Amino acid sequence: MLLEQFLLGDEGAYRVLYDRYSSGVLTYLHKILVDYPEVADDLWQETFIKLYGERKKYRAGIESGEYNQIKNFRGWLFRVAHNLAISHLRSRKQTVSLSDGDDDGARWDERLMVPIEESFASQFGSEDAMADETLHEKLRQCIELLPQSLREVYLLREVNEMEYEDVATTVGCTQEAARMRVSRARRALRKALERYLQKNR
Repeated sequence: MLLEQFLLGDEGAYRVLYDRYSSGVLTYLHKILVDYPEVADDLWQETFIKLYGERKKYRAGIESGEYNQIKNFRGWLFRVAHNLAISHLRSRKQTVSLSDGDDDGARWDERLMVPIEESFASQFGSEDAMADETLHEKLRQCIELLPQSLREVYLLREVNEMEYEDVATTVGCTQEAARMRVSRARRALRKALERYLQKNR
């Protein structure tokens, strides 16, 4: 296991972990901290610094027998990045809501669980609608305009392909709430892209 090898002192294992996850973490932070790109870069580095801190905890835990093993490394890493981003936003005195009205009785339409790009395949006459670079750029812009609580779950689920269980753990909500937010994000993006497509026919 790569993580265990790293915790035991293998620097090669660290490089593999870094190469595998660094790009995804950086993209996630830049999308969450869209107004603070330099901060996103700093927190990206801090995320991996904390990984080295975990090595110290591991060594101390081995001696005391009290180390809590990381069972899902990707989930843990994104959780660290998420917490750093939220802490920064709170320090900027921005309101960051993780509830987003999930208890208002609304229900998601299962059809909205289909990825955005699949929804527009028929309109482009192609199974790969996102091959259109202009539409892809428009989608990127629309994602940045999503409310914070919707944007973060959408990025974790659709961009980083995390399971709903891991998304929920990362942002600190239930799986049902995570599904609800992803559904709302898809619905908002779909509406925005439909207006764009109608204007450009």
